[in-house]
Amino acid sequence: MSRRIAVVVILLLVLMAAGLLVTYIQKARLAAHLVISQNNLRQLALFAAHHTNPSAGPQGIELPKEIPPATVVLPGVAPENRLSWVVSVLPGVDQTRNPVAELLTRIDITQPWSAERNQIASRMRLNLMLCPENTPQIPTGSPAVTCYVGIAGLGPAAATLVIPQTGPSPLRAGAFRYDAPTPFDRITDGLSQTLLIGETADEPGPWLRGGPSTTRGLDDSANAKPLIGMEGQFGGYFPNGANFAFCDGSVRLFTPLTTVSILLKLATIAGGENELIPE
Repeated sequence: MSRRIAVVVILLLVLMAAGLLVTYIQKARLAAHLVISQNNLRQLALFAAHHTNPSAGPQGIELPKEIPPATVVLPGVAPENRLSWVVSVLPGVDQTRNPVAELLTRIDITQPWSAERNQIASRMRLNLMLCPENTPQIPTGSPAVTCYVGIAGLGPAAATLVIPQTGPSPLRAGAFRYDAPTPFDRITDGLSQTLLIGETADEPGPWLRGGPSTTRGLDDSANAKPLIGMEGQFGGYFPNGANFAFCDGSVRLFTPLTTVSILLKLATIAGGENELIPE
């Protein structure tokens, strides 16, 4: 009898140890995936914003001082039938993890998203555009998607707002807009106080396609989904919140407890707010 009791005790201890090990592995994996997703956002923000913004780069080459347009602009073509801002950052992407060189030869920036050549190119998976935690499963032959979208401001029409060269900018305008770049000097709230790219599992779209697939405004309407959460406009991969990149290249995690009004203000470039979050 005592031998049976000892065996049972040993089995229980083994099961407990196994359970603790599984829990530890799951937590470690989640933490690792969180870091990878933050690094993805950081790389995208650095390439998109060129946030260092010196007057001239190495050998006197002038660097951009603006956020690129949210689409590859083609006159007369709707934003959702253009190519996305991702095309403009491809040359700076880590080629060891992404087939950049091959992609650049396949993409035709003079043609819309619907062109056959671009449809073929869109099927190539970009690891940089994917959150490793619960990565969306896409049927074979379908366009590869992105887990990260540019922030256009507030509301579904935010990316269409025009920012004048002088004078006040629209209060609901964000860093990305469909038809033109956004100069750094028009981001009067500060690069460190303005959202650039957000992590979302809400209807992920093709990374190569312009429009809401890769650029969105935060929906602040009365019947909108929560801004952050597993079923929210942003987030959906990590239970503790959603990662966002800022125009200065920094990345921060916001939880579902984040004050909604603060997040909405951070989505705009010229709301007049200062020091919403620590530098």
